[in-house]
Amino acid sequence: MQLILIIFWTLLIFTIIMFLFRKAPIILSSLNSKYQMKIKLRKKIERNQKLAAIDKAIEESEKNDKLFMEKRKLKALRDINFDLFYDEEKNLHEQRLKLKYRSKWKGIIYYSSEKGDIYFISKKGHRVYNQKN
Repeated sequence: MQLILIIFWTLLIFTIIMFLFRKAPIILSSLNSKYQMKIKLRKKIERNQKLAAIDKAIEESEKNDKLFMEKRKLKALRDINFDLFYDEEKNLHEQRLKLKYRSKWKGIIYYSSEKGDIYFISKKGHRVYNQKN
């Protein structure tokens, strides 16, 4: 009877051990996949936070640029000797020529005649007219 019990318990323990050996990789892989999912989720959240911070910085920079350009525009409208050199200010340069008949663009003072001709004075003192488009 004891021998039967020993064999029974041995078989039972062997069966449980075999069951665990078969299930262990499945359990470990599910735990590993959950861990991998958590890592991916954490990385995605961090990435979204970084992108949000970048978007906020870009928005702040654009706001500052717009404010800077508005200050330049006001200063340029008050002072015709204020040098305009950004490509975004080309329209403002032309506007100053129409209103005040004089505007400084990239270090050169341009003049506008009553007829609308635009020219600048060369080093030799001659008028150099710009070609109209």
